[in-house]
Amino acid sequence: MLELFRREASGRQWVAVVTERDDGDVHPLRVDASTLVRRQRIASGRTWVMLDEHHGTAVHHARRSDRSNGADPIAGVGDVLVGDGDAALAIWAADCAPVVLFGRSGRTVACHAGWRGLAAGVLDVAVGQLAERCVAAVLGPCIHPCCYEFGSVELQRVSEGLGIEQGVIRGRTSAGALALDVPAAVRAGLAEHHIALDVSGPCTRCEERWYSHRRGDADRQAVVSWSEVAQ
Repeated sequence: MLELFRREASGRQWVAVVTERDDGDVHPLRVDASTLVRRQRIASGRTWVMLDEHHGTAVHHARRSDRSNGADPIAGVGDVLVGDGDAALAIWAADCAPVVLFGRSGRTVACHAGWRGLAAGVLDVAVGQLAERCVAAVLGPCIHPCCYEFGSVELQRVSEGLGIEQGVIRGRTSAGALALDVPAAVRAGLAEHHIALDVSGPCTRCEERWYSHRRGDADRQAVVSWSEVAQ
């Protein structure tokens, strides 16, 4: 488990961590519930709220009853997860962008931003759910342009969905092919809302400590985030 972000101010603490390959697969649709809960607790000391992610913009508001209890690890269907208080929200991925927004009074919004989600406006939906001043924004490990060859038609869809010029999100792979720059897309999409990224994680394909769909991995890691009253 790698700590991505931690901040304490005005009696509150905001935390974001990401599991690694050594923590095991945390894919909620493929790992049996009891194993998944055990891995959650070993990795972070708590259980998580997780969704059946569909590369869209559907929103789920976490409830206390949503936390994994060994029976059903899936709280609902969606790609934007909203929590108040100390609920641990988990976005599972293996190349897509896991984005976390922390609100001043304790609200946390986590979203799963694959290219289809970016094109559909998932960042706009996530920011809209925050409903308060954003004190920090975190992007976990995701695919980077060096490893993400991408089609021109799809690149245009992402550009239009973000309302940003193609040149801002266009990149090149290590071999020189056209690529989507996912971190640049997230950074630019949040900047449209006057939100700056505090943390941008490394490339999942380049670093074997994480799973990567492009590498052929079926397993998934998760970015886990929560806000709590500081001790």
